[in-house]
This record gives sequence, C-alpha cells and structure tokens, in this order.
Amino acid sequence: MIRSLTKAASLCVPWTLTVFFLSGCSAYRAVEQAYDSGPAWPAEAPRVRLASTIDLGGRLERGMLKALHRLGDEPSAALFRRPYAVAWAGDDLIVADPDARRVVRIDPRGRMAFTPDGLFSMPVGVASCPAGVVVTDSVSGRAGLLSAGMRLDRWLAQDLERPTGIACDENDYFVVETGRHQIVKLDPGGERTVLGGRGDGPGRFNFPTSIATHGREVLVGDALNFRIQSFDADSGEYVSEFGRLGDAPGEMPRIKGIAVDRRGQVWVTDGHLDTVSLYDLDGNLLISIGGTGSSPGEFSFPTGVAVHPDGRVVVVDSLNRRLQILRLADSALEKAS
Repeated sequence: MIRSLTKAASLCVPWTLTVFFLSGCSAYRAVEQAYDSGPAWPAEAPRVRLASTIDLGGRLERGMLKALHRLGDEPSAALFRRPYAVAWAGDDLIVADPDARRVVRIDPRGRMAFTPDGLFSMPVGVASCPAGVVVTDSVSGRAGLLSAGMRLDRWLAQDLERPTGIACDENDYFVVETGRHQIVKLDPGGERTVLGGRGDGPGRFNFPTSIATHGREVLVGDALNFRIQSFDADSGEYVSEFGRLGDAPGEMPRIKGIAVDRRGQVWVTDGHLDTVSLYDLDGNLLISIGGTGSSPGEFSFPTGVAVHPDGRVVVVDSLNRRLQILRLADSALEKAS
C-alpha cells in the first residue's frame, strides 16, 4: 500500500498557522510505503518486521528552490542530501541533514517544515524534549532549542567542540561533545556538568557520538572504544558497558545511533556492518537485522534511530536517502513496547 502524497503547491496547507509560518512549505511530500506483511527477521521465528519506508530522495519544484537555498549556494533540487539524525515529536518525524544544513519536520501526511536558511552549519543531532526539539550544530559548536514552527527559540549552549548526539530527560539535556571526548549535562538554568574525558577505561571516551536516555540512565555510543556505556543521570557515575570491535553480529565497529524502547531494549545502528541490532540492557544481543543493499530491510550507512512510544522504530538509511520503520513482530512484544 502506498500513501501517495501529490506534488502540488496549492496543496501546501499548514497544519496550523503557527507551525507552518516559516521559511517555506515544500511542494514535495514524503511518500510512505507500508508493508502489511513485509520482511521480518529471523524468518523462522519473526521478532522484528519492516513496517514501512519513507522515501527522502524526492526533488523540490523550481518555485521552492529560491526560498530554500542560501545566497551563493549552487542550485540543487534535492530535498535531502545526507539525512543523518532522527527523532519522533509526537507522530511527526524530525530529520537532521548536515549536508543540506537544515532540519526538517515531517507530519504523518508527509508535509514538511524546514528550519530557516543559515540557522545551522552542520546539524547532526536531534532529540524531542519536553520544551521542544533540540539540535546540535557540529561546526558552529552550539546546541539550540526549536519552536514547534522549526524556528530558533534559544541557544542552550555555545562554545562546544564538535557537538554531535543530544538527548534529554524531564529535567536535563545531555550533549555529546565529541571534540573533547566528553558529555556535557545542561540543567534548565544552563549550568554545565562534564562527564568523562579521553581514555578507554570505565567512564572515559574515545570519540563518542551518540546518546540516549532511559529513565535516569544515560547511554553513550563510545564510537572508537567500540562500546556503549551507561551512566546515572543524576550523579554522572559510570554504571556498565557492553560491546566490542569486530565484524560479527552484535559487535560495534562503527556505532552511529542508539535508542531505548519502553521495555529497556537498546537499538543500535552500525554504519560499517549496515545493520540494526537489538540488545537487552545487560548487553545481550537479541537480534541483528539488515545488511548492505537498497532493497526493503537492507541499509546503506544506517545512522540515526528513534523509538516511538507505540513501538515503531525509525532508522535513517542515510545513503539510500530514506527512513525505514520497524516493529517488533511478536504481538506480545509489540504490546509491551
């Protein structure tokens, strides 16, 4: 089943006047293809199935290019160049594209809202938080809070060195400062607490890039230590770790994204293996799916991953310029998620 979303400027109708009063509403809409009985893994006892894909490879119509490209840019009709990070904001999807230098909000009907031109130099991390959508800009060294209309509300932090992943809980923001091999915790007043520093021991990092929260626990993708470490969100104390270097399922040669579902299971994307793996919180591998390719259920450099409260798991299939949405296939597990 394909939800066909027509290219027509006259159909670019706002969700609300507040949400779509921005730099432009695209005449291109994302097309989601749903799979009623799509691929499921493993075949002999399905645990995870492909629910749908959303094509991000569309092109903007000529009338939109002028509004969406910065002065001096080479003309390009590609809407997404290299989608990278993703978050759920309710039923909307927030996608960061560092090469296009913008963040895009996609509603369930495929309509899109964009951040204003020039706001970001290289947005690489997004999260949906109680106060709104938060974004890291790796080049400018900032983390910002966006309004519902995708405009800047305020900068949460500046003078960061290569910030990448970002996450939050009810009270605090957690920013991965890759250039300094540490995590910066920001309280609502902007006060900073630093976790980590460079090294390979417990609580130390080597080019961390991704982050997620689960209750009062923070999980960090410690990329060049090839592991995921967890910390207490209140004290910052090291709790545990799992992962190792290798090319086998469950190993982590290039961690790109992590997310935790409501059951406490950890979803991890790996850009070298082109896989999505599912672990329990003790680090035991439950399943690893995917592989290199462009067919449904295959990946080419999977990066961001995010979990919806209803159990849907969205993965950015970056070089295929699409999103793939997964579900736990076992009905009991789906309900629990």
